[in-house]
Amino acid sequence: MNTTHNDSSETSASSPPNRSNTAVAAHIAVQPWLAERLVAGVGRIPAAVGRQLDKLAAMPAPIGPVVRFFSSVKLGLVWLGLTAIYIGLGSGLPQLRSYFDVSSMEYFDAWPMVTLMILLALTLMTVTLRRIPLTLFKLGVWMVHTGIITLLVGCFLYFGLKHEGLVRIFMHQTVSHYYDGAERALYLRTDNAGGGTERSEIVPLPRLPIFEKRTTSNGRPLNIAVAPEILKRLGIGHAVAVRVVGYYPYSELGPVAVPRKPGVPPTQPAIEFNLGKGSVITGGKWLFGASPRGRVMDTDLPYGVEYLYHPSARRIRDISTPLPSYDSVIVNIPKLHLRRVYAVKKGQSIAITGSPYLLVPIGHLDMPMLSPGYHGAHSQAYAFQVQRTDPKGVFNFVRVALFRYPTRTPDFIFNHGHRQLVPNKIDHNLHLRYEDARRDQFWVVEKSDGSLELIHRHAGGPVNIHSITLGQPNPVKIQAANATIHANFTVINKANVVLRPRLIPKSERRPKIENTMSKSILALSITNGSGKPRMVYLPFQQFGFSGDLPTKEVNIAGVGRVGLIFSQVRRPLPVRIKLLNCQELFYPGGGHFPRDFISTVEMTNLKTGKSERHIIHLNHPAKVMGLSFFQARFGRDQNGVPFTVLGVGNTHGFWALIAGAVLIIFGIAYAFYVKPVLLNIKKHQLKKMADAQQSSPA
Repeated sequence: MNTTHNDSSETSASSPPNRSNTAVAAHIAVQPWLAERLVAGVGRIPAAVGRQLDKLAAMPAPIGPVVRFFSSVKLGLVWLGLTAIYIGLGSGLPQLRSYFDVSSMEYFDAWPMVTLMILLALTLMTVTLRRIPLTLFKLGVWMVHTGIITLLVGCFLYFGLKHEGLVRIFMHQTVSHYYDGAERALYLRTDNAGGGTERSEIVPLPRLPIFEKRTTSNGRPLNIAVAPEILKRLGIGHAVAVRVVGYYPYSELGPVAVPRKPGVPPTQPAIEFNLGKGSVITGGKWLFGASPRGRVMDTDLPYGVEYLYHPSARRIRDISTPLPSYDSVIVNIPKLHLRRVYAVKKGQSIAITGSPYLLVPIGHLDMPMLSPGYHGAHSQAYAFQVQRTDPKGVFNFVRVALFRYPTRTPDFIFNHGHRQLVPNKIDHNLHLRYEDARRDQFWVVEKSDGSLELIHRHAGGPVNIHSITLGQPNPVKIQAANATIHANFTVINKANVVLRPRLIPKSERRPKIENTMSKSILALSITNGSGKPRMVYLPFQQFGFSGDLPTKEVNIAGVGRVGLIFSQVRRPLPVRIKLLNCQELFYPGGGHFPRDFISTVEMTNLKTGKSERHIIHLNHPAKVMGLSFFQARFGRDQNGVPFTVLGVGNTHGFWALIAGAVLIIFGIAYAFYVKPVLLNIKKHQLKKMADAQQSSPA
């Protein structure tokens, strides 16, 4: 900030250093430049305001001391320094935002930031109006100060009015809403209304914490009730009370085993087993029968273990069947009453005698599971080219037979050279089960009468079956790396498993602390009439009721099923968006690393009905009706249907921020480069006139 009170410094600075010249120049009236006159004319307005502030400063308390207080240059530097410190700490230390439990947007729109900006603006305006006249030679200082104030106004608009979120659109589908990036909500849905009509409600949760754990266990539970009128609109208000009672940041649902009650069927059966050397059992691994991923332990060890709770007789028969080789396939054609077991070798055709099928083994696969409920699981698989010959001709397709999850076996066909997934199979008469006997496999089978059985298939195909007594070890032999391992397989305990929130270890977390929201869990208390409250835990989901996402369903007596999702608030858009096409572009020779995502969309104004087509890709957003739509993600659902995810946001205050930055840059450039040139010109002009005055006759 410049503290010059008047123009005297400019006069002296523009005078030549020679004292005689100075004396002469004192009597010389220099004609001001046109630019000087224009700026001085505009400067009369702030000068008048400054004189009024001078009068206020001379008044007694409380007005005079306040004006004098805000007239301090040092005070302005203090506000500027405190603002810089606040911004620096919030930007560089996300843990600070976590401590105060605010997002980055909330942090920069909080009262300390707003207060500092107001104080800085008041001080800057008071100092400028009282102490810095608006002249051509002070124009740089005024530009800098005006730029700072413009930046502050832009910050007020940007952080105070900012809205942003995401919208997901599937191919050839239309949406007219987006999901708010800051405010979360509880979604409820019932299908028990009259005539089977589905009802749904969105309950915003603006008071929900972000980083802070709020549970009964730490003495800080939440108590957010779902309004009775909302429950009535769902048709369940007479029988149910729903409250948000807890929030778990950076957590995931993990299994917790509890003893099974005698005579009560388990809802989530589990066993604890130990496979190791020696007779001392110190504990082991848990397997969970109702979880496709949790019931299998399939790692790089020379064996795999799977827990089957009440499997079908056919499944038991398949895993109990000795195999002819390390890779085998069990062929079952119920319509022909045909069941056979074949050794599998890549490229060697298998003619299934007595049937219209010919199998050609293609090779091994390690299949990640994408179906709902199977996320995170994987299975060994074998791909077969299937040729079916019947009176209609020859038909070819590819079947990928899964080892762990045979019911999820997919088919593929080729249409005009493109492979097309048929998830529900194209031929339901043929059943193929791939059996992986390249290493030892164990199955713990819990039958309907509660008894346990251990089926051990050795590498290569032989099978042994053992009865199991809890806590009693069963000696087994495992073939590994041309050596035989003698071990004991022990089922230690049977339990019922429940899912409870557990803290994600720091080593498994993503770097950014803002990802806490995406890894959070909401705890609900649901009371049916006078019954005991039931706890329900909802992991965060990005897009609410979007059809393809799993919904937590709770069966309530006398009400039916109630669907629940913890997500973000869904807000309306002023346009309707239809996805016409989306594609990924990859770097040449870069494998599967994408360089761009391109979405072609049609946006229809909901008020006028006018439609426009936009092509959106990385760093090239579409701007429609005050909103920016930019490419965020691209993906496919479990059926292979592509979708695009667009970011949505407004830019209120953006141009004020740009204008403020430009004013500051030009002001600094003016003060350091233009002003010295102008002063030098003025100095030479005065010197020339002074010399002319001295040389003229008296």
